Amino acid sequence: MATDHRASPVPNGTGHALVIGAGMAGLAIAQALTAGFERVTVVDRDRLPTETSPRRGVPQDRHLHLLLPAGLDALEALFPGLVDQLCAQGARTGDTDRLRICLNGYRLAPARTGHRAVFCSRPFLESHVRRRVREQPSITVRDGVHIRGLAVARDGGHIEGVELASPDGEGDDVLRAEVVVDCSGRRSPVPGWLAELGLGTVEVDELDVQVRYVTRRYQLPDAVMDGDHHVLVGPTPDVPRGAAMTHVEDGSWIVTLFAMAGAQAPTDGDDFMRFAADLPIRDVQEAIGAGRAMDDPAPYRFPANRRHRYERLQDLPAGFLAAGDAVCSFNPIYGQGMTVAASQARILQERLRAGDLPSARTWFGDIAAVIDVAWQLAIGSDLAVEAVHGRRPLSVRMRNRYLTWLQAAAVDDPRLTERLVRVLGMVDPPSRLLQPTTIAPVLRGALLTR
Repeated sequence: MATDHRASPVPNGTGHALVIGAGMAGLAIAQALTAGFERVTVVDRDRLPTETSPRRGVPQDRHLHLLLPAGLDALEALFPGLVDQLCAQGARTGDTDRLRICLNGYRLAPARTGHRAVFCSRPFLESHVRRRVREQPSITVRDGVHIRGLAVARDGGHIEGVELASPDGEGDDVLRAEVVVDCSGRRSPVPGWLAELGLGTVEVDELDVQVRYVTRRYQLPDAVMDGDHHVLVGPTPDVPRGAAMTHVEDGSWIVTLFAMAGAQAPTDGDDFMRFAADLPIRDVQEAIGAGRAMDDPAPYRFPANRRHRYERLQDLPAGFLAAGDAVCSFNPIYGQGMTVAASQARILQERLRAGDLPSARTWFGDIAAVIDVAWQLAIGSDLAVEAVHGRRPLSVRMRNRYLTWLQAAAVDDPRLTERLVRVLGMVDPPSRLLQPTTIAPVLRGALLTR
C-alpha cells in the first residue's frame, strides 16, 4: 500500500527550504517557497553569470525559447512587474496576431487572443528572473556547489537535506532543510539517489523523437517582417522538419531549424539556407536571405520526451518535491518547458499562501494536471509525424485527424486560429476545441474539401 504523507502546515515562516538547480524552474520555485519559509537556499553546480550570458549548465540556451501565454501569466504572478521590466530592457511584445504560424502545412489566419506575448532570448529572461530572486532577502543563491546525494533521516522516510561533495566551510557536509525541491533538469541524478537509498525506482515514460536542431542569429532589415515578431513552421506527417524564428531584445533574430526522427539538420551556412527553402512556407527563407548571419550554426540534440512518474512510487519520502524538467521534459519545438515549470511554481505558491506545505504525493497530484495537458499536446503532435516510432491508439489517431481538419479550416477563419492558439498556449484546456461552435466549422470545412 502506498504511503500517504499528508500535507503539513507551513512552518509559520520559520523553516528552511532548499532548491537544487538555479535554472528557470529552480528560480521560480524558490520565489514560490518564500510564501511559506523564512529561508530559501538555491544551489547550483555552475558558476552563475552576473549579467546576461549563456552558461554551461544550460547548453541549449543559445537556441530559440518561447514563453507561452500561460507561462508568462504565471511568471508575472510570481514576480509582479517582470513583464514591464523585460520590455523596458528591450524584449519585444505584442498580441498573437503578430505571429506567423504554419502547422501541418497550413498557414493559419492571423488572430488576436487577448494575451500579450513577449519575445526575448533565454539568457535575457533567466538573468532578469535571477536578479529578482537575488533581490529577495530571504533567498540565498549559492553557485559552484556540488551535491553527492540526499540526506535521509534515520527512519528512512524523510529527506532532511543534501550531502555536499565537500565541506562548505562550516565543518558540516550536510545542508539541512525541511523540504528539498529537485529542479536540476532532465539529467537529474535524484532518481538514482532514491534508488540507492532503497526508496524505490521511479518509472519513466518516454517517446523517442531524436530532434536535431541548429540555430543562428541574424540581423534583418526592418521591413522584411513587416512588424511581426515570430514565425513558427511545424512538421507535417511525411516531412519531419520545421523552423521557428523570433525577434529578441538586442534587435537581432534567433532562427532555429529542426529535424525529427533522425532526419538530418543543416550543418553549415549553405545547408541552412537550403533547409529553409524546403519548408512549406517561404517566410524563413526570405527573411534570412535578406539578412546577415551574425554567427555560425550551433547544433543541439534532444533524444526523447521523458516523464518521471514519481506519483507511482509506493513510499514517497516526506520533505521531497520535484519540478520542471526534473519531472517531465518535452520536445522543445513546442516551447512548453518554461511554461510548465512556471505554472508548477504558481501552484506551490498558492498552496503555501493557503497555509499548507503539500506532501510529495499531494504535490505530484497537484502538478499532474498541468503536465498531463502539455504531455498530451506534445506526444500527440509528435505521433502525427509518421517517422516517429510509437504506439498510436485510436484516440490519438482520431485527435490528430481532427486537428488536421481544424488547422485546414483555420486558414480562412481567425476564430479557429484564436481557439487553437489559446489551447497550444496552455491558456484554455484542449476540451475547448471540442465545443459545438468549433466542431461545426471544422467538420463543414472537412466535408467541403472531400
